[in-house]
Amino acid sequence: MRRLGFAAVLTLAALAACGREASTPTDQESALTVEADLAVSLSGSADSAAQRQGTTLDRLLAAFHAQLRLSDDPRARALLADSRALADSGRAAARSGDRAAARTYFEAAHEKLFRAIVLVMPGAAERIGAAVDTIRGRMLLRLDTNPAPRIRQVLTFVGTLRTNADAALAASQPWRALALNVRAMETLRTLRAHLQRPGGNGLPGDQGANPPPPTPPDLQLP
Repeated sequence: MRRLGFAAVLTLAALAACGREASTPTDQESALTVEADLAVSLSGSADSAAQRQGTTLDRLLAAFHAQLRLSDDPRARALLADSRALADSGRAAARSGDRAAARTYFEAAHEKLFRAIVLVMPGAAERIGAAVDTIRGRMLLRLDTNPAPRIRQVLTFVGTLRTNADAALAASQPWRALALNVRAMETLRTLRAHLQRPGGNGLPGDQGANPPPPTPPDLQLP
């Protein structure tokens, strides 16, 4: 076998160096990995705390249905029926590809639903808001000096939701405050998912600053 020439040796050495450089994570990649791991931990803790305090959306709806069976408030039942109808229209619009109409229907369905909830559970908005503040505060403490810019962006967004919710309460709009506080809580619970999806300014994972609400859950009474 012929000996490699000096130029060939340099070429192989350069290629090997490039391979090592490509396989070595950059400082930015390392920071993103640390932040992603931190987001998993924080969102898991937030979910556990929210479940314990009964402040998740599914727990809220379950409590609402149970309370409605006891109180049988006709106004709340009428609002719930309207919410169901609007949600059905939203799903039909989504199936037909009309996203703008679907969004409008879903937003109206959520408003009717939250109006019904605050009639039966008048303190729900304040209770969830307080839980959000507690969980968000614990997250900020756990971040300590870690830069985690994307996590901090999400927590800033949650803080804005809470400010708007308090303003809605002051304006005698508890249903709007409840909607904002529920969104804030669900954002904390799904922090990891938000950081894994591309999105617009404001909240990672959202389609712009004012994303459409999620499809309402099954609103049928058990």
